[in-house]
Amino acid sequence: MTDNIVMASKFRLIAVNFWESAKKLDTLLEKRDDGSPAKLTAIPFYFLVSHAAELFLKSALLKRGYTEKELKDHYGHNLNSLLKALEAKGVTVTPATVEVIDGLQELNENHVLRYDLRIVQSKKYWTSTNKIHSVLEELLLLTKISSQGKSPEL
Repeated sequence: MTDNIVMASKFRLIAVNFWESAKKLDTLLEKRDDGSPAKLTAIPFYFLVSHAAELFLKSALLKRGYTEKELKDHYGHNLNSLLKALEAKGVTVTPATVEVIDGLQELNENHVLRYDLRIVQSKKYWTSTNKIHSVLEELLLLTKISSQGKSPEL
């Protein structure tokens, strides 16, 4: 378990760095009244938060007994599968987290965030950046485990 904790800590640290960079980009985004980005210049923001979410999910799973090999072999970069695995461990997440992870997974499939303008067709793409930050905060909390092996209350 010690190796898992070390790897979980590394993933968490990297995730926080991606998220901090996303926060800086967020301050520069032109937004609509609902807080959603108004232009495609938001693509790098979504790339960063998507990767942060993946790393937070993997960190939380590593702290709950998964190995890095299991994550790589069975889940890869699939955010929905990672979230379902976490829920299978008895972790409850908010409906907003399910919704945002589903939207980010839609963007991850076939590397749409990297190479494809189908991104503008995504129904979940243009969600409020505040909602995304709230979800990442929730995922960050799930990477912590108390001395009794339980997640902190949200």
